[in-house]
Amino acid sequence: MKFNLFSRSNLMTTLLATTRIASRGQRTDSERASLTGALYQMLEQLPLSNQLLSSAEQLCRSIIDATDELRFIWIGMREESAGSVAPLVVEGEYARDCDDWSLPSACFDSIAPYSQAALENVAVPSDFPSLFAPWRNNTDSCTAHCALAIPLRSGRSGVAGLMVFYAADIDYFSRLGLVPFQAFSHVAELIWKQAHLSQSLTQQIEIDGLTGLMNRRKTVFVLTAAIDHATRSGEALSVLLCRVQGFDKLNDVYGWFDADAILAAFASLVAAHLAPSVQAGRWTGVEFVYILQGCDAEQADVLAVQLSQYLQGQALHVKNLSIRLSVGVGVATHTPASSGLDDLIQQAIHQMLPATRPLF
Repeated sequence: MKFNLFSRSNLMTTLLATTRIASRGQRTDSERASLTGALYQMLEQLPLSNQLLSSAEQLCRSIIDATDELRFIWIGMREESAGSVAPLVVEGEYARDCDDWSLPSACFDSIAPYSQAALENVAVPSDFPSLFAPWRNNTDSCTAHCALAIPLRSGRSGVAGLMVFYAADIDYFSRLGLVPFQAFSHVAELIWKQAHLSQSLTQQIEIDGLTGLMNRRKTVFVLTAAIDHATRSGEALSVLLCRVQGFDKLNDVYGWFDADAILAAFASLVAAHLAPSVQAGRWTGVEFVYILQGCDAEQADVLAVQLSQYLQGQALHVKNLSIRLSVGVGVATHTPASSGLDDLIQQAIHQMLPATRPLF
């Protein structure tokens, strides 16, 4: 029996198969081009923002807008000792798919990209590190069938987060390959690093390196804003000013390194005694300002006396040292007659209570 390989039926079958392959190839090329366009657009906009959340949202949104193939995307960051992880940013049609979004921390253990298919009609342990964990109790509602997770790294600290892509087509990621998605994950890392660098630079500008309190520049800014608000609204505003007496003697006796450690411990001691809402700044080398918004003169006077008495009975424990400092506490309240920040600080200095006790 002879077979005609070029029969009409065989030819039509071959042509249809070739057409399907070509069509699929064109669709894949078009998808890659669309994602590449979103990537370039994001790279052009990236230098304009140092905000982690908004930039991450913009990155995910630009990818979702560029394709109909992806269901949604999320970016999550590792939290120390957390049993589960909640995404920092989620974009796409995810809301109707699950109500309780939490992922096991074990999802962060991978150091290389990995994909998972949705586990449909399969019973899995509650602690199984599945990227589809949000739908564990309702797998039928999950409209995505494949997920690709790309670990995010920050310097030498290893895996610090994940960027996860979800697609309805189970062959989507194998068809397009890893390159486009790794490129987006690198952008996510850049966003993260840029935001942390910006935060670090801001802290250097605004935070006192020794005590962790606001430095004088930041304190002036915050206190000026508080005074302006109090003037406009009539809301009460007071300040406390603490001055460590005899700090030069501390330097002479213990050396500058231990003396600085004592000063830092003092700042922590006062901060722990005051309410978390009190904003604190290092005014001079040995003076600290505490901004009491909503606190009137009577309340501020009581607080000043209480703080002075508290400091008198407290010893600072630094290394093998136990020291009681001599501290003066001043108080001042903003009034309509006040001329501004300088007037408020001078009033606190003039009304300073006697030092708590002789220096150590």
